[in-house]
Amino acid sequence: MAVNQQGSGVDMHRMLTELWPLHRTINSDDTECALQMCCDYLNDDRFIIHRFRPNTDVYTWWIPERYHVNEAWLEIDGQRIADFSENPLHLLSYSLPQEIEGRLGDIREHIWSSTKRPNAIPWEFKYYDRSWGFCVRHNDLKLFDDNSKVRGLINVAFTDEDFCLGDFYLPGETDEDILFLTNICHPSQVNDSLSGLVVGLEMAKELSKRKRRRYGFRLLIVPETIGTIAWFSKNEELAKRVRYAWFCEMVGHDNSFILQSSRQGDTLIDRAFQTVLPTLRNHGKERKGEFRQVVGNDEMVTNGPGFDIPTPSLTRWPYDEYHTSDDNPSIINPDNLKESLNVFMNVWNELERNYYAKRTFKGPVMLSRYGLWVDWRVDFELNLKAEKMMTMLEGDKSVIDIAYELELTAETVRIYLDRFYDAGLITKSFYSLS
Repeated sequence: MAVNQQGSGVDMHRMLTELWPLHRTINSDDTECALQMCCDYLNDDRFIIHRFRPNTDVYTWWIPERYHVNEAWLEIDGQRIADFSENPLHLLSYSLPQEIEGRLGDIREHIWSSTKRPNAIPWEFKYYDRSWGFCVRHNDLKLFDDNSKVRGLINVAFTDEDFCLGDFYLPGETDEDILFLTNICHPSQVNDSLSGLVVGLEMAKELSKRKRRRYGFRLLIVPETIGTIAWFSKNEELAKRVRYAWFCEMVGHDNSFILQSSRQGDTLIDRAFQTVLPTLRNHGKERKGEFRQVVGNDEMVTNGPGFDIPTPSLTRWPYDEYHTSDDNPSIINPDNLKESLNVFMNVWNELERNYYAKRTFKGPVMLSRYGLWVDWRVDFELNLKAEKMMTMLEGDKSVIDIAYELELTAETVRIYLDRFYDAGLITKSFYSLS
């Protein structure tokens, strides 16, 4: 049956609220602190914090330095309109040191504001192609002209302290793993990406309670892109075990789900999501987009050159508060976090229960004889498709495949075929993800 996680939405919301104010840039003291908080939340010594030395190569990328902000502020005509101590978003992430004095017109290219959300602070960053700058509320900025006097300071340091990422692994009974990817590195943002992070943590908690798991489960909590690249660069043998991955973020607000497919587009993991999502439609029918056409993230690493592990992504994109100070706990509904968790748990459950069904009968089954006739007044759709299902039991299609092709939920098909099995009308061959 479908999973119903009672109370976990409140726990997840509390966790993301605690993580929210931290300066979680790609390598900072607060990012390491946030990873330790994740470890404490799981309370499980299988959570590992991996460390990498800055300025070392990982494939074609390099590990960024630890970023320390001692002080950063900007005044225009004596009015302070940006101050890192008030909100980390005020400083362009990874800004270089700078002393500012002159006219506003001279530094316009170093100031970001949002005309769409004029009372919000936008979030901008320059991790690799570095510059300096401030992010301010547009309604504050428009009070001044190019001749206004500016004065400011960016007092920062780049050090060689370790770059960190989180890794939690639960072994399964097979040598096949499923990877849950999520980010930790967006300062003072909640929906992007803490909503996905807390769903991943809660799923890890739930699966750790199980005595048996067919597949291994790995949760990677990483600074965006570079974290996944760093882990894969040092764990290629473990990566060979990963058959499928998925990415999760932006799932806390009130919008329908949108599933971004894997690069392959029609793998078992894509089908599994599409047969589960119709059971969870609190905000309307789910939507679907092609690989990298909805919103891009770490799936380009796992499903990209050299690995090409099918990696769909689940979000509720778009939302108006994206990359601004308005992305805060007030826009997150705990029930939406719980619903998102239920999607992933149900996908996991259907993958674990998935099997090939091979008929032992010839000719159409006399359904009423075996108690398999479906009353059309009770379930019209299954009644209509039961006959076609009988033609798909040649041992070359799994439960999820049949559900996908018949546009039924995996749970509906599995429960019905289990009745065929109990009646001796099919045999089961359990599914390898390979």
